[in-house]
Amino acid sequence: MRGRGIASLLGAIALGVLLTACAGGGASDSAEMAPMPGQGMATDVEKQPDREIIRNGDMSVRVDDVRTGIEDVGAIASAAGGRIASQTLDAMGEDLYGYVTLRVPADRLDGVIDEIGTLGTVTSLSVYAEDVTAQGVDLDARIAALQTSITRLQELLAEATSTKDLIDIEGELTARQAELDSLVAQRAALSDAVALSTLSVSITPSSEAAEWTPPGFLSGLESGWNAFRTTMAGLVTAAGFALPFLVAGALLVVPIVILVVVLSRRRRKG
Repeated sequence: MRGRGIASLLGAIALGVLLTACAGGGASDSAEMAPMPGQGMATDVEKQPDREIIRNGDMSVRVDDVRTGIEDVGAIASAAGGRIASQTLDAMGEDLYGYVTLRVPADRLDGVIDEIGTLGTVTSLSVYAEDVTAQGVDLDARIAALQTSITRLQELLAEATSTKDLIDIEGELTARQAELDSLVAQRAALSDAVALSTLSVSITPSSEAAEWTPPGFLSGLESGWNAFRTTMAGLVTAAGFALPFLVAGALLVVPIVILVVVLSRRRRKG
């Protein structure tokens, strides 16, 4: 009989955990609903939990010295109470490129972005946000329900008299504790993401735009003269290359032509 009582209590505890978690999810949904006309809006707003927003960003900035730029970005993050989570320095030819990931307090993110922008020229910037209030409320409700369930199981474990009851309660207690640890870790990660924003910064070297002069008569004349000189130089070179062959050909062809003419005249006289 006592075994059945323990089983019934375990089932009741499991049902209570499930109902509490569902109630937590429903509460989070109702907290997001807009007040109906005629209701006290200020009172409803006060009852809503603080919104939990995850804000992250990406930006690219061009600086004169990439190494110095990385150091300055790290100093800005440190001054804001943040840190460098990771950094990379790559070399492409003679140029250096830096990539820095910062974790900074969420309420200082905009200020950090503005300060980094003063280091050079910002070429791209994007900031995005995600409202995770409902997820946080749901996790809190499930954690509270599991804590209550674990407390009750510990009381049952102290009251158990049979080996079977002890084994059943300990197995259920172990499973609930593992689930609680997992939820607590998820809640901690979510809170960390809300408290600290992630900012990815790409740091590239500045490149001076080549000076461009619009085309005109003088530039066209200069280009034409240079082309003419190049063409004439090519022709003179070609003539110098061909001259020896022309002289050698003339020395061979001229005697033959003279011989042919002489023989032709003799035939006519004969």
